[in-house]
Amino acid sequence: MEVKIRPEIPEERIIGVNNVKKIDFQKPYRFIYDQWWFNAISIPCYLLAFFIAQVCSFFFLGLKTVDRKKVRKLMRKKGCIVVSNHCHYFDTVFASAIIFPKRLHVSVVQRNFEVPVARTILRLLYAFPIPSSSCGLKMITNPVGKVLKKKQHVMFLPEGNLVYLSQTIYRFKLGAFQQACFHQAPVIPIVYVLKRRKFFGKEMPEHWVKMICVFGDPIIPPLMNNYNEIPKEVLVKMSEQVANWMERTIERYQEKFNRA
Repeated sequence: MEVKIRPEIPEERIIGVNNVKKIDFQKPYRFIYDQWWFNAISIPCYLLAFFIAQVCSFFFLGLKTVDRKKVRKLMRKKGCIVVSNHCHYFDTVFASAIIFPKRLHVSVVQRNFEVPVARTILRLLYAFPIPSSSCGLKMITNPVGKVLKKKQHVMFLPEGNLVYLSQTIYRFKLGAFQQACFHQAPVIPIVYVLKRRKFFGKEMPEHWVKMICVFGDPIIPPLMNNYNEIPKEVLVKMSEQVANWMERTIERYQEKFNRA
């Protein structure tokens, strides 16, 4: 299979964070909280975020969801790995609102989880960090598996970083697809397509865009071999299938916008 060489995210476009409190993963660390007492605290915050996301997405972004019916039955029956491009500060919040009332646990890069106030908000919205070390994926594998068994969903952003309002698909990391194969969880691809708004033919400020969330066909991971190994070629094939679909979908909608 021919693999397209996609660009890395330019350093200058990666949003940095300050005032961090480093996480010590050498000590016991709970990645995902799902106990009754945590839900009692978190669910009201989650519902508040859901309401805010609905209002913001409808009035400010005119968020529209396309083809969710493709995966609705599947996502009711079992836990899935959701993968998406990362082009807006709140695209993960919108994904949680779209998938609601099913629970969506969102993975974030470690440095975003090290900002003192933000980490509390992220935790209450069912986010969890991916350690930046080489064994980071191994550390989250068991927690991810536990929530998938409960028919809850886990979201990964394979590009790794936010590139605000970008419609370029950057090089994917393979962790999401590794988790999907290991846990035999379907991959649900979604892509956010952005359209510049106009008012009486005049373009509005670049931050004021129309957002369309498109669901793709689910990808069922192949069975693992007798040694529970996942060949890298399998992961690359899955990631290419998702990345190519995202690029084609963005291109198709952009052509439609230009003709309108």
